[in-house]
Amino acid sequence: MRMSTVTAGAVVFGVALAAVVTTSIGIERADAAPSCRGDRIPVSALATGCVVSSGTVVLPDGRQFRVPPVGTTVSAMSVGAAGGVDEGDVSVTNTGRSGIAVLAHEEWSGAPAAIRQERAALAHRTLPGGSGLRAAGGAASSSAATSKVSSCSATAYSKLGFRWADTVEWSYNPNNQKVSGAAAIGAGSDAWTGTTSACGRTVRSTADDSYLGSRKQAMGVTATGGCGASDGSNMVGWGSLRSGTLAVTCVWSRSGVAVETDQRYSTSVDWSAASTCSGKRFDLRGVATHEWGHAYGLGHTASTSGLVMKPASTTCETGQRTLGLGDLIGIDALY
Repeated sequence: MRMSTVTAGAVVFGVALAAVVTTSIGIERADAAPSCRGDRIPVSALATGCVVSSGTVVLPDGRQFRVPPVGTTVSAMSVGAAGGVDEGDVSVTNTGRSGIAVLAHEEWSGAPAAIRQERAALAHRTLPGGSGLRAAGGAASSSAATSKVSSCSATAYSKLGFRWADTVEWSYNPNNQKVSGAAAIGAGSDAWTGTTSACGRTVRSTADDSYLGSRKQAMGVTATGGCGASDGSNMVGWGSLRSGTLAVTCVWSRSGVAVETDQRYSTSVDWSAASTCSGKRFDLRGVATHEWGHAYGLGHTASTSGLVMKPASTTCETGQRTLGLGDLIGIDALY
């Protein structure tokens, strides 16, 4: 069928206009949002929905996260010194064509399509699950309580949205260690694994770890409290962190399955790795128990909960070596 000159011109104009509109809103072409390229990509730039294959995402609070591979989430969880500011957990998810979704301080930012996708996936992965212990204790969120309660009466726990399908094989880097820490950190992991009892109750946790020994390799946890690049190794070690931060754990996961975890303990505070603790030192085993809780997939509970997973520790808080009821319910819900 022949087309008139006027009609043909209208079609050409319409195609050209469509191309301009598609380019201007940055849906089809990643290069329509140049601010999403480079080594320092502000979270605000991600709202364009641009595709980001490399670089570093910078949060407003200064924490930096190396863009993970497509289909991967990198999460950072910390524990602070009591009286400090809780920086809050952060996760950065690279969905590929839908862009990047960032969850920080329980608030979403980034590409709208990526946020919708990851919010729905996370809601599904954090549904309650586990044994009948939870029915007896009652699952609860990490919302703040009005007063401090006993760790054996607090039933709160929260899921981060990932778990391990295999044993966590980890190595320890002794560089710059404040104390000889491998044994204390390993004991922190063991608190969550196997047959575990607390508050008169017992569960069988399938979470498991295997210590591979000493290895002088860098951790993927940055001095800002963010996460660097994934290298496939689970490394635990020491380094500088922000003032008031005792330790940070980074976990890389895909569709809710954890594939790597690194931990960094602060060299700016004094530590104790002894069976007893005295003075203004932080108990490494207790803090490590908290960080391994994060590594296995548990988030923070209220600061008043008295549980291992509360967001801050005091000096010589050896009680944090032992799980409370909510901690036990949480690991049972995951494993």
